[in-house]
Amino acid sequence: MDDNARSHRTLAIEELLESEDITRMDWPAYSPELNLIEHVWNALGRRIAARLHHPENTQQLKQMLIEEWVLLPQEMLHQLVLSMHRRWEATIAVRGGHRIKERQLRNIYLLFFLLDRQS
Repeated sequence: MDDNARSHRTLAIEELLESEDITRMDWPAYSPELNLIEHVWNALGRRIAARLHHPENTQQLKQMLIEEWVLLPQEMLHQLVLSMHRRWEATIAVRGGHRIKERQLRNIYLLFFLLDRQS
């Protein structure tokens, strides 16, 4: 899944996906509200920015991201997943030129069903 952003459509990415036999899901273009990992990256970025010492190189940044990933509250991640139903319904309601396929909606409902059973 990607949001059809230009950076996700580079030749290197296309070749990687093809070599790994990965098929993209249909997804509305530029829709971070539907892409939960964007919210997780945002939370990680805020946590890194709040640190007293900022990373000086990519190795330090990688280490800090790993440390902060472990510290992310599981409840926050759980609430993000549970918010998908509302996000999908809002996207469908405004139609925004995007069509959500019934198959995708069924998959989301299945995910909610499985999550509810685990709670």
